[in-house]
Amino acid sequence: MLGRILISGSIGAVGCVVVSYGVASLPCELAFKGKVCQVSHVNKALDSWKFGFVVGGLVGLIWNPRYQLISGFQPVHVSVASLMTLSFYFSISQGTGVSSVSSKVRVSTSSYSPRLSAFLATIRWAETGTSEPESYRKLVFNGTFDDFSTHPQKKQCAPINGKRVCSTAAGAYQMLNRSWQDLAPKLNLKDFSPASQDKMAIEYIRRNNALNDVEAGRFDSAVYKVRKVWASLPNNNYGQNPKSIDQLRSYYQQQLQKYENKRSES
Repeated sequence: MLGRILISGSIGAVGCVVVSYGVASLPCELAFKGKVCQVSHVNKALDSWKFGFVVGGLVGLIWNPRYQLISGFQPVHVSVASLMTLSFYFSISQGTGVSSVSSKVRVSTSSYSPRLSAFLATIRWAETGTSEPESYRKLVFNGTFDDFSTHPQKKQCAPINGKRVCSTAAGAYQMLNRSWQDLAPKLNLKDFSPASQDKMAIEYIRRNNALNDVEAGRFDSAVYKVRKVWASLPNNNYGQNPKSIDQLRSYYQQQLQKYENKRSES
């Protein structure tokens, strides 16, 4: 019986890896106009072997070589197999940092000045369409993520103005995977939480010598200096339908009023 379980489990593991990688990868090679696709990652596909092995092993446990149920089949077999499946499921879920309440993103900008908070909110809105907590979970073209333990590292492709664009941008400020790899060790970031995303955005603002402009209320000047960081800002060559400076300024003023009111109430 043990040999049958190992063989079935191995077949299930290989099959699960092949299917999980192939199904996620194939659509991106066939992406047509108006279609958003997501490129799979080899390491995540390989990790699916655990689920495949459990399922295959379960088949081997309850099915004999003659394709009939084992004559000595006992309910305890199902119980043991069910516990194994659940344990693997929870070990995988906990290992990836997925939380059952992950949709409740907690954001705190109380440590930042109203002008900086408003400027960050404006970038979030320009990049994701909202400055609310939901923006911290946004993937570049479609969908959201729940695991804040690290950058989601999901590459999506979609047509923009007749050109097929692929990107790993994610989060409130649509940070690329390479941005995460660059800033995480330098800023000592332990995760990709909203607080970490804010710190990354502020670091890019600082690197482009725009932080003083933000704090001094020189909004237009600050936007111009960071225009090449975010494709949604005007006066860059990304060609991805940026917001106008008037739109950005109007939204910024609304957010500034909101954060100034919060500051005065506290």
